[in-house]
Order: sequence, then structure tokens, then C-alpha cells
Amino acid sequence: MMSVGRRYAVCVCVCSVGCKTLALWLAKCENMADDEEVVEPLHLDFEDREVYLAKIPTALGASWKNIKESELMLGSIKLEKGSIGGRRKGMLTVNPSTLEDETTPTEYRVEIGSTPLKLKVFSQDGSGRMAIEGTVTNTCTLIAQRNDQYSKLCKQRLIKSMVKTRIVQPLEDLPRVKKARIQFTIEKAEAEAEEETSDAKFNDRVDKKVKMSKDELKNLVFHHFEEREFWPLKELNYHCRQPESFLKEVLKEICVYHRKGPNKSCYELKPQYKDGKG
Repeated sequence: MMSVGRRYAVCVCVCSVGCKTLALWLAKCENMADDEEVVEPLHLDFEDREVYLAKIPTALGASWKNIKESELMLGSIKLEKGSIGGRRKGMLTVNPSTLEDETTPTEYRVEIGSTPLKLKVFSQDGSGRMAIEGTVTNTCTLIAQRNDQYSKLCKQRLIKSMVKTRIVQPLEDLPRVKKARIQFTIEKAEAEAEEETSDAKFNDRVDKKVKMSKDELKNLVFHHFEEREFWPLKELNYHCRQPESFLKEVLKEICVYHRKGPNKSCYELKPQYKDGKG
């Protein structure tokens, strides 16, 4: 509980439940009656007491959650006289002794408004005694006041967020780890796959290729097309000895690639190059 400027009772950090909990409690009473057990009555002395359902910052709630004393003063609220749009504003000053962390702000802006929700606040002590502590009539939102204390808290949060929580550990340092060869397979385009599988006998030939100019390569390609009309890529490159991607680039300019038919996977000069050779 905390004191307010006009002696309003404000309850924070409570579990607010409705008629469903009351129904469950009554059902429990009936079951226990069948078992001939004694059930404490539900005390309704404070049912009409006004209670505020408060939404509080995480850091403040973490400190208040661990409080064991039932009559400890959490703080005091000073409310403004008038209201704007049905909401009243004020300032909350928290009792520093209720805070676990010195960096937790002690000043908060307060906004209070009515609520259409029909909620009750229940309590239960160690002996099992249950009571209704009040009825929720208003909602209350606490917002930390932007001051030096709040800036210090934000700075500490930023520093904590920059601390690396994950580490990289070499595989050699991990016990019982079997290192296996990892292979990646990248599927090739259909046209390229056809070209590379057409003449597999040339796949084992690996040698260094000196890249010539595009015009020189075109002349060399024209020369080989004088010998025969259709050429597979691998077989033609066996004579040209150029980077395959470079040869394909030139062939796309001057040739037609056959994807099906009797000359499948072969290149043929475009009609405009067959007579005059470009």
C-alpha cells in the first residue's frame, strides 16, 4: 500500500482476478465439504475499498516483487486537482528503502484513469485464509521521470547490452567432437549441365589458359567452324584453350545453342556469320 495526496488507497503489484476465481473458490469449498474438511470463509470486509490497478516499469516491479513486509510504505503520490480527458496526472516518489538497485529511479509521472473492467483483488495468507482486498476502479500508469538518475539507468542498460554473451570456441577444444568432411552441392542450370555432360572425356584435362582478346577468340572460333558446322562446348574449348566462361560469352554473340534435336548440346554459327564470318 502507498499513501496518496488525498488519502486514496492505491494497491500495486497485485494479482487482480474476477468472478471466475470466486467460482473456483466456491467449487473448492463444495469439494472439501464432501471430504468433511474445514474450509475458511471468504472474507468480504474490504470488498468496497477502491483499488488502483497499476502498470509499473520492469525495474521497479522487480524490486517490489521481493518485498516480504505487508505494511511497508512503498511511496507517496501527489495528484493534480483537475483532470484532462478523464485522466488525472501526478507524481510518485518511491521509498528508496524498497529498491534493490541504487540505479532504479525514484521519481515517476503518474496517469490515472477509470476502467470498465470488473476486477477484484484477492489475498491468501499462509493459513489459507482468503479475502477480497478491494475492487479495481481505476488504472494507473507509472512512467519514469527523465532526470539524471534515469539517464544513468539507460547508460547502464546500454553497457550491459554491449557485453558479448556468446563466445566462439574452436572445434579442437570441444571434447568428443568428430570432425567430418562437409560437402556442398550446387545444382547447375539445365543448359550448362547439358554442355558439361555432353563430352565428359574432356573434363580431366586441366591446364593453364592464357586469355586472348575477344576479336582473336572470334577469329579462332570462325576458323574451327570452317572445319565443321556443329561444335560441343568442351570439344571446341579443347582447341581454343580459353576460360570456359569467356568462350561461352563469345559463342552467345555469334552462335546458336541447340538444346534438342540431332545436334543437341552443340553450337552452330548464326546465319549472318556463316558466309561472311561477321
